[in-house]
Amino acid sequence: MPKPKETVYDHNLTDEEKKLLGIGDNKEDYLKGLTEDGALADLFLLYFHRGDWAKAKEYLKKIKDESYKHEIFLIYAIGGCVITSEEEYQRRMKVSEYFWDAFEVD
Repeated sequence: MPKPKETVYDHNLTDEEKKLLGIGDNKEDYLKGLTEDGALADLFLLYFHRGDWAKAKEYLKKIKDESYKHEIFLIYAIGGCVITSEEEYQRRMKVSEYFWDAFEVD
C-alpha cells in the first residue's frame, strides 16, 4: 500500500493536537496501514479543530469514500445525533451549512 502524500505530521502538530487525533510521536507507527482517505480525514480534523474551516473543507472534499467522509463529518464535526441545547443546534447548523458543498457530487 503506498504511503499517503501528505499527513498531519507535515503540519507542525502540537502535543495537544496529537492527543486530540489519538496519535503518538512515532510517524512510522502512524503510517502503518494509513490510507489516503485516512490521512485526509486526519487533516480535516486537524484544521477543523484549529478553526481553519476553509482548509478543513479542502481536505474533506478530497476524501474519495463518500460513506467514510459522511461518517467522519457526522461523528467529529457535527458531534453525533443528540442535540442537548439551542446553542448546540445553532453550532451544528452553522457547521453543516459551511461544509455542505464538500458533499456535492460532480
